[in-house]
Amino acid sequence: MRLHVIACRVFSRELYAFAAQSPHIIELTLLPQGLHDTPAILHQMLEEEIRQVENCYKKGIAKFLPDAIILGYGLCSNGVVGLQAGKIPLVIPRTDDCIGIFLGSEQRYLDLFHRYNGIYWLNHGWIEHAFLPTKDQLEKKYREYEEQYGKDNADYLMEQDLRWIDSYRYCGYITSKGPWEKAEYRELAHQTARYHGWKIVDVQGDSGMLRRLLQGVWDKEECLVCPPGYRIEASYDQNKIKAVAVNP
Repeated sequence: MRLHVIACRVFSRELYAFAAQSPHIIELTLLPQGLHDTPAILHQMLEEEIRQVENCYKKGIAKFLPDAIILGYGLCSNGVVGLQAGKIPLVIPRTDDCIGIFLGSEQRYLDLFHRYNGIYWLNHGWIEHAFLPTKDQLEKKYREYEEQYGKDNADYLMEQDLRWIDSYRYCGYITSKGPWEKAEYRELAHQTARYHGWKIVDVQGDSGMLRRLLQGVWDKEECLVCPPGYRIEASYDQNKIKAVAVNP
């Protein structure tokens, strides 16, 4: 098969490694981290990338049409809801967001969520690509606010920015067996936890779901295959998402 993966940049290291090991021909498109914060923009960018894959073939730029487009996203604040499969099926994991994928299953994600209510997750992908609430990055952000808006406004803006911190009690660091795992990443996560007064939880990651996606092993309980003429909708149950006919 020929597969085109459109995914969040936090998966970049795993995707490059698993694409090289896959028996299938894989092309990758990586989008910026943090789009889940603006789900309308995430939806628009995914829609444009899906359309671009088909248009490149129509225009003769790409020589082959992929057999499927894999979306390296979960629901992600419903950013994937409403995406429609054109001529190419869409394949998407049945998870709330990337953390379920990094942990290997949505069920494991939910189990840990209930065990550690109020947990902020970090791993190598987030540390490499996301804004982190570390002491250094927060101080840098404050200086930028101060330069642009003055001290009083900077104080207020930082106070608003940090309101979410009180919602968390734990910092979960997801370790990996890949060569991209670094001891300094784990230490940075622990430093961040101590800085905010969060309890530290280390959890072993599981890349099996991501690997199976790129191997073309699409179990219906783990991922949705949205065929042409259908769109992705939230199912509001344990399946997370479903395929609905566009013109039933």
